[in-house]
Amino acid sequence: MKTIQKLSNLRTTILFVLVLALNFSTVLTSCKKKDKEEPAPTPVVTDTKVVYVANEEGGTVSVINAASGTVVKTINLMDGSKMFMPHNVQVAPDGKSVWVTCVPDVAGDVEQVVVISTTTNAITNRINLGTEQHLAHVVLDDNSTFAYITGNESNQVIKVNTQTFAEVSRFELDTAHRPHGLRQFNGKLYVANMDAKSMSIIDIATSSINEIPLGGIAVQTAVTRDGKYAFASLYDTKEVAMYNILTQQVSKIPLPSGSQGPIQMYPTPDSKYLYVCDQGGINGNPTSNKVYVIDITASSVINTLTVGNKAHGIVIDADGKNAYVTNSADNTVSVIDIPSQMVMNTIIVGNSPNGISFGYTTNGVMGGQP
Repeated sequence: MKTIQKLSNLRTTILFVLVLALNFSTVLTSCKKKDKEEPAPTPVVTDTKVVYVANEEGGTVSVINAASGTVVKTINLMDGSKMFMPHNVQVAPDGKSVWVTCVPDVAGDVEQVVVISTTTNAITNRINLGTEQHLAHVVLDDNSTFAYITGNESNQVIKVNTQTFAEVSRFELDTAHRPHGLRQFNGKLYVANMDAKSMSIIDIATSSINEIPLGGIAVQTAVTRDGKYAFASLYDTKEVAMYNILTQQVSKIPLPSGSQGPIQMYPTPDSKYLYVCDQGGINGNPTSNKVYVIDITASSVINTLTVGNKAHGIVIDADGKNAYVTNSADNTVSVIDIPSQMVMNTIIVGNSPNGISFGYTTNGVMGGQP
């Protein structure tokens, strides 16, 4: 009997061990299977906003990290012993490069468009475009295939291939036009003509030019993202011309009585508002420290913001949260929080900041703001 009982107990023990081993194996298999099927962790998305500023009298371009509100790089534009004064700067829509119009500090020297890599913030190309041009502003097409530069004194818009960095052709405007600012939208260039007091609309594909009389010294243009309106700042009449792209009709939006003369403008991404820098400081006007906010639907100024002295250039970031304004007499950039309509920061940059442009990186991919 004792032998039988021992055998029975042994069988029970062996069975228990086998069951325990089987359960442990199942747990291990389950864990391994779970580990194998566990999806890879979602990568952390980095989003860095970058603002480029052309410091005209300083001969440099400041690179601002918008998140920290600090200048992270100052790019000297000197070519050997020659100093170049940058007037305007533009990040390419594909985000790979930054384009800068540069006039030499010595009259008669060759003028350049300088190309900067957004990856290294180093100069990669210098494009010579002749003398006595007074290169003013630069924009690029949607595919970043061609750049377009206004020659203020040559009365031309110059087309440059962004891959070969060679001049392709020139759009000839009439004499005494003095084209200055321009924007590109949907295959057309909207060019502000100072002396002609007009806006030239150039169809890039056909090279046809439509002239829109404005009745004031046109300095810069802007186009709403919805494609409904183009604007031109009229310095001497203290107005903003509003051009209905569909009806081809022009209306005028008067600025407040204290205006000293508008220069650059920029619409919000939702096409509801237009921010206008009131610079002054030309033709005997005092300088201004105001930015006007225009309600586009109402065609009227709804707010006046105080920034730095001689407010000149402006850009709004892609999500419409902040506007960046160059204050040429203060050597600063004002950062406006658009939802609260308040100046949130003032950043010291180079000497006489002028043009300004915005770009952003997400997981290392750069994107420019038109």
